[in-house]
Amino acid sequence: MSNNVLSPPRITFAIPYYRGLDYLSDALRSLLRQENPNWKAVVLDDRGGEDAESLVLSLSDSRFTFVRNEINLGLARNWNRAVSLVDTEFLTIFHSDDELEPNYTDVMISLLERHPHAAAGHCRTRIIGTNGKAVWSFPDLVKTFIRPSSSEDTVLSGQQGLLSITRGAWIFCPTMCYRTALFPSGGFDPVWKFALDVDLMSKIFFDGGTIVGTSTVAYRYRRHRQNQTAILTESNLRFREELRHLDNVARRAEQLGWSGVSRSARRKTVVRLHLLYQALRAVARLKFTRAWPLMLGSLRGQLK
Repeated sequence: MSNNVLSPPRITFAIPYYRGLDYLSDALRSLLRQENPNWKAVVLDDRGGEDAESLVLSLSDSRFTFVRNEINLGLARNWNRAVSLVDTEFLTIFHSDDELEPNYTDVMISLLERHPHAAAGHCRTRIIGTNGKAVWSFPDLVKTFIRPSSSEDTVLSGQQGLLSITRGAWIFCPTMCYRTALFPSGGFDPVWKFALDVDLMSKIFFDGGTIVGTSTVAYRYRRHRQNQTAILTESNLRFREELRHLDNVARRAEQLGWSGVSRSARRKTVVRLHLLYQALRAVARLKFTRAWPLMLGSLRGQLK
């Protein structure tokens, strides 16, 4: 824990925002509870209809900056603009409907100090609902089985790292803290609405970079019906992007001779199991028109 509030901040929390003022308030207040006070944050409002600026100003804390885009940029371009405003050693794209545990800043800086050549680090997360209390979901349970079980730092790079995340996307991307100097050129690809962060991780691994992880819980990921993941899951766009991204990874891995990665990406095992799970949920709710394409997608590894 650092008590020297005069030390220059080493980490910036870039907070892209569009809607959900109450959640944004909780997110910003979780920043104020950080045990290490040496951070700064920029809230980047992508032309949302709520008065986020007044909320930020009401905190009366000079560590916060508010920026409002002149036009709506969309998710990936807003994230990239947020990255462009960062001038500190480390960067976290902090989702405006999530919260940080009080130890996040210290945990992530310490992790990346232990691994000075790592492009990014991630931590374990606590899953919360709309009221901030712990919730359970089947996909989150699956991640506990496919992620490395060691209590030591997880170090993944290149072919090995890409193979790990193609077997199952077990890393909670919102927890990621990036080393700004090693942030991939081009940033987040606007072609994606859901797979943009796992696509960025793939870029790091294809370039031979390293991503490290800690088993310490330092982030609170909120599941609710209005968040991007829930909306894109319901529309099936989430699954179409996951399947297409794995096809892209398989093709590039094959060109590089990374046969294990290519085979794993083409199997799409975890995504297909998730499709099957969603199909069975739809059947249980008598939503047969939704269940049928999900079932076919699970069998074929493709979803129209």
